[in-house]
Amino acid sequence: MSMCENIGKGTVNMRKKMHGWRKQIISLLILSMLVPGMAACLDEKDRTNDSGLQSDGRREQSGRQANPFAELDVVPGDEQGTAQGQSDEPAAEPTGESVPHMSGQGDLQEAQPTNVPAAQLPEHIDKPLEQKLLVSEFSTWYGSSSPQRCNNIERAAVLLNGYVIAPQEVFSCAEAIGPIDEENGYLPAGTFVMGKVQQGIGGGVCQVSTTLYNAALYAGLTILERAPHSMAVSYVDPARDAALAGNYKDLKLRNDFEYPVMIEAFTEEGNLYFRIHTAQEDIGNQVELVSVVVEEIPPGDPVVTVDETKPHDYYEVTQKAHTGYVAELYRVISRDGVELLREKINTSQYAATPQYVTVGSDGT
Repeated sequence: MSMCENIGKGTVNMRKKMHGWRKQIISLLILSMLVPGMAACLDEKDRTNDSGLQSDGRREQSGRQANPFAELDVVPGDEQGTAQGQSDEPAAEPTGESVPHMSGQGDLQEAQPTNVPAAQLPEHIDKPLEQKLLVSEFSTWYGSSSPQRCNNIERAAVLLNGYVIAPQEVFSCAEAIGPIDEENGYLPAGTFVMGKVQQGIGGGVCQVSTTLYNAALYAGLTILERAPHSMAVSYVDPARDAALAGNYKDLKLRNDFEYPVMIEAFTEEGNLYFRIHTAQEDIGNQVELVSVVVEEIPPGDPVVTVDETKPHDYYEVTQKAHTGYVAELYRVISRDGVELLREKINTSQYAATPQYVTVGSDGT
């Protein structure tokens, strides 16, 4: 197969309207966030009170927890309904699994005028009418997932919504949404374990870290740590994913802006949205993420297991085949049609795995 190039484009536009209450709430949050002295973040010691509850209502880790060796995601529609991994769910994207549903913007958007006195604004902003906000956005589709996977995605989004990253602070997605256990609201769903699909606590939260990863790339946050899944997922192009697994796969970001950034996360009609908000003087750049598949690896012949307890005409696909890839991700920044920067973000490898099938023999 020849090299193919899948492009997720960030476009520049000036938002003149925001949805009702969201506009008011976000504006107030951002303005309060930008006031010097209001951006201090609690450390882990401060986030837990004497009762064991953290400030956001989460408990310290206990009870049934995520498998430390599991990647907390599978392709929607490839989740297990049984211990062997069969699911009755439709494919992730209603229009076809080969077309991942995603959208992204690397846009620098102008804030609405405010009545906040100029003295309360950052030093580089002289007048409220000149205030600018950097807003990047990225979304992915999860609506065809199992109820348990949907729950995990929505729970993690709630925990991330409104999260503020101070200047030079390092953000860990695994820490921010953890602990990944039942007491924190997570349920068993499909995960990747050693090339197989298995049920595990928190399955699906990798789609949350992946969506945030893309929004962070559009916003220009520094990526300190990111790892691909062991097998490709369908909701983003290769090299645009960010897996979470135990203590060895995490998404870590650093805020190298002069002022705090705020993460906005929400779900709507089966779509997961992330927006990154911060102060920024310079607007007008276009940000484009380009995924390039440099090698495609076929999955190979099916692996057949004979079950003598089943009738001779029994046939069940217990796990779908996965094509392997080697892919590269580039970020291209331009203005007024002129390319300013093209940089390689990562090179990612995804294993090819065969289809697993169980057939019956009726004891013969």
